[in-house]
Amino acid sequence: MSGMLEALHNAEGSFSLDNNDLSWIASTINVTCIVGFAIIAVVTEIFGRKLSVTIATIPVIISWIMTYTAHNKTVLLLSRLFAGISYGGILFTSYVNIGEYMSPNIRFMSFNMLVSVGSLVGTMLGHMLSVVMDWRNVALVGLIPSLISATIPFFWVESPMWLAGKGRFEECEKTFRLLRTPGEDAEEELKLLISVEKDKKTKYRQMKSNLVALNMLKDAFKKRYFWKIFFLSLLVNIYKVAAGRVLFSTLAITILQGITGTSDILLFTLTTNGFAVFGACISCLLLRRFKMRQLLFPTAFLANICLIIFGLVIYLKPDKDEVFNWIKILLLATYLVIVGAGPYPVSESILTEIHPLELKTFNMFTIGAISGVIQFLAIKLAPDMFLVIGYHGVFFINAFITFLCLVYLWFFLPETKGKTLQEIELYLKNNNCHDSDNIKQEQMKELLNIKTIAASDLNA
Repeated sequence: MSGMLEALHNAEGSFSLDNNDLSWIASTINVTCIVGFAIIAVVTEIFGRKLSVTIATIPVIISWIMTYTAHNKTVLLLSRLFAGISYGGILFTSYVNIGEYMSPNIRFMSFNMLVSVGSLVGTMLGHMLSVVMDWRNVALVGLIPSLISATIPFFWVESPMWLAGKGRFEECEKTFRLLRTPGEDAEEELKLLISVEKDKKTKYRQMKSNLVALNMLKDAFKKRYFWKIFFLSLLVNIYKVAAGRVLFSTLAITILQGITGTSDILLFTLTTNGFAVFGACISCLLLRRFKMRQLLFPTAFLANICLIIFGLVIYLKPDKDEVFNWIKILLLATYLVIVGAGPYPVSESILTEIHPLELKTFNMFTIGAISGVIQFLAIKLAPDMFLVIGYHGVFFINAFITFLCLVYLWFFLPETKGKTLQEIELYLKNNNCHDSDNIKQEQMKELLNIKTIAASDLNA
C-alpha cells in the first residue's frame, strides 16, 4: 500500500494521486472494516469460527485482483473498500479464534507469533517489494497468502467454545481434547467451560432462542463489569492507534522520505522494518518471562520517551544531512523495537482474553467499529497534519494520547497471563482489578452456584 501510494502520488495522467486522493485511499480501509466486523459477527455466530475465516478472506482476494487491473482512481478506491471488509473480518476472527483455540499457557505466544510477528513480516515484505518492484506485481504476490488463508480453515476442527455456546457439549468435549495436551489442567478447563455455559443455558432456557442474546445483553448493560470491559477494550485500541504502527505501515515510504529528504530509502526501509520484526520476535521471550502488566508499563513508558526524543530531533535538526538522517532512522527503529516488544503484543493478547463468550460478538463489533473510525481519522488526517504541524507535532500528540491511555490502564487493567478465558470472565465480574489470586476462589464459588441451581431444578 505504501509503495503504491508513493508511486502514484506524482504520476502523470488520469491515474495520478494528489494529497487528498492519497489520504482517502490510505484511510478508507479503516472505515470499511466496520462492514467486515458486522458481516463476520453474524457469520461466525451462525456458521462457526472455521467458515468465517474463509468468508472473510474472499474480499481481499477480489481486492488484489482489482488492484492489479486498476486503471483509474475509482477502481483503486473500490479495491480498498473490499480490502477493508477483509481487514475487519480477519481482525475479528483472529482475536476470537486464537483466544478460543489456544491453551492458556501458549495463547499469548501463539497470538504474538501469528498476529504481531506475522503481520510485521508481511508489512516488511510489502515495503521492500514496493521499493524494488512495480506495485501491480506486488498485488499479485499478495494473492498467495490470501489464497492460503482461505484454504487452511477447511482442515480445522470447530472451536470448542463456539460449540459449547450452542449447547453442543459432546462435540465440544471431542474438539477440546484434540486442541489440548492431555492433563488435569485441561480437564479442569473443559469442566469449567461446560459448567459455565450450561448455567447460562439454564438461566435463559425458558426464553425464545432469538431473545436469548438480547436478554443477555440487557442484563450485561446493567452490570459494572460490562462497562469495565468496554472501556478497557476501547482504551487499549486507542493506545494502539496512537502508538502509530498502522500509520507507519500505511505511509512508511512517505514518512521515511519526508523525514530524510531523499527518495533513496531502501536501506532506511530495511532498517526500520527489520527492527520492528526483531522487536516482535523478542517479545516472545519477554512474554514467557514477564507477566502482562510487568511487561506493558515499563516498555510503554520507555517507548513514549523514545517517541518524544525522536520528535525533538526532527524539530531541532530539520537538516537533511546523512548523519542526522541516520540518527532519526535509528530513533524510529528503536521506538518500533520497543512498542513491538511490549505494548503491542500485550494489548493484542488482552483483546483476545477479556470478552465473555456471550458478549464477545457484540463487544468486538462495537469496539472494532469505534476503533475503525478513530484509525480512519488518524490515517486520513495524517498527510495534512504532517504539512501543518510537521512530523514532530504528530509524534508529540501521539505521545500525549498514549500517556493518557497508559494512566487509565495502570488503574484498571487486570493481570491475565496463564488464566483460562472462564477464569478471566469470573475475575472481571469482581470489583477488585488487581488481586488475581482470587480467581480460583471465584471459580469454585461459581461452580457451587451452578450445582445449587441444577439441584433446585431437579427438586422442582
